[in-house]
Amino acid sequence: MLAVVQVLGVSSEDEMVACFLSGELSSKRFGQNLRSHLAAGGQAEQLLTYPDLSDAGANFARRALLAATRGYGENRDLFENFPTHRTWNRALLSADEAADVRYVGYSYWVELSGGSRRPTDAAARIKAGLRAFDVPNEPIVEATRAL
Repeated sequence: MLAVVQVLGVSSEDEMVACFLSGELSSKRFGQNLRSHLAAGGQAEQLLTYPDLSDAGANFARRALLAATRGYGENRDLFENFPTHRTWNRALLSADEAADVRYVGYSYWVELSGGSRRPTDAAARIKAGLRAFDVPNEPIVEATRAL
């Protein structure tokens, strides 16, 4: 089936960073690390839970936080080889379309999916008890249930 994504509108890098960090904050796997970085920088969680996209200083702080925790803008970790020129959009996908997306070419996701980068393949491998780089699958299973 050919997926036709419904583009809702143009977004911004600041909005993407805020959304990404909001999702990470609620993650059992990544939330505590974010909280530690926020505390070390004297920042409150409200920086992520109530992002003011019109505040340039707050946007800078969120980008710095995503850089420190996940390598955003530094060509490392999750954002290794991430394109420097991109356009951000808000989009709506059906469940079938979402099931047909592919993970980024990050080594963990490539390994977990058996090379296909498809979440459905990763799910089958997780159900079969396979792990990527011996990382436990429970956090992924819990995150999936939360969605």
